[in-house]
Amino acid sequence: MESYIANEMGLKFPPIVLLKSDEKPSDAKGPKPGRGGCVMSFVAQTIAKRITTCFGRENITCGGIATGFGWGDGFSTQEDMDFQATFLSCGLESAPDKEAYQKRLDRMPRVSEMFLEGERIYADFDTAITNIKNRPVYDDGQYVIFKAIENLEEGDIPKSVIFTLNPLELTALIQINSSFRTKDAYLLTPQASSCQSIGSFVFEQDESDDPKPILGPIDFAGRSKTRHFIPDEYLTLSMPWKLFLKLEEVSKKSVLQTELFRNYLRK
Repeated sequence: MESYIANEMGLKFPPIVLLKSDEKPSDAKGPKPGRGGCVMSFVAQTIAKRITTCFGRENITCGGIATGFGWGDGFSTQEDMDFQATFLSCGLESAPDKEAYQKRLDRMPRVSEMFLEGERIYADFDTAITNIKNRPVYDDGQYVIFKAIENLEEGDIPKSVIFTLNPLELTALIQINSSFRTKDAYLLTPQASSCQSIGSFVFEQDESDDPKPILGPIDFAGRSKTRHFIPDEYLTLSMPWKLFLKLEEVSKKSVLQTELFRNYLRK
């Protein structure tokens, strides 16, 4: 299918979709067997190149991905959770057991400065561990598949629709999303990794009668994996399928049809 919003705004990057499946598509690009890494480099290729990509449980190399795509909480031990909370806060400085954290880094073949400094998504270890425990957790499906929306097949029901927008496009979509609401927050910006902002936090919103879109990515580590394909100023706005369909309908009588907005498109 095509997106009315994408066509009306002339988006450089029309939306893509995330699907869950127990079968791996034969034509999808993904990590080599036994390899993992950050999934966002594959997501970026779907966004920019419009190719289908796939990531499976067998490719998980960090607890964040596991949580992000609904494959459990990603931790087999409390030590694993403590390690991630340390990494997501201030690294070695914030480790409750600095010796244990350093020993774990010593066992890693290549350690970047980021593991020593921490990603600093959270101000301290306690805040990190609390947020990790409060993440939405799901556990189903073997694979996540990313497709350009125009490549959706009959019977495909996306779990997440992901817009990639520059500031002007984001402004318009925020206005459309807000135009039918009367109270509460109109969009959410959870302190989450890139994969979680397009995955598990969207899955959680799908359970709501009044779902909100998720703005991201707000982690620079995730962004570093996409900037080869997507300019730095772009953000993602992700939402459940049912909210996407509503915005598509609402947008047909919205700011997009006004001369005020078209003046911006002419620049």
